[in-house]
Amino acid sequence: MKALSLHNKKNAIMGTPQIRELLHEYINKADERLINLMYAMAQADMKEVDYELSTTHKKILDKRLAAHKANPSSGSSWEEVKTRVRSQL
Repeated sequence: MKALSLHNKKNAIMGTPQIRELLHEYINKADERLINLMYAMAQADMKEVDYELSTTHKKILDKRLAAHKANPSSGSSWEEVKTRVRSQL
């Protein structure tokens, strides 16, 4: 496989469109290991704002929040949760 270089023949830095084209060519020839690495990098770069909850998930959260507001003391402390989880291991 040809080495990936972000410099053109004149040794000047390429712009985004040229880099994008080169990456597309590179991805088309890359092995599975490299594809998985690149995908992991892209996933890590995604911001939370890029993710939107489904309507179903929003309804579940709204229901749980309403239940908490109706009875705030009904939940468990972090210490209680840790103890409960550790007892199940």
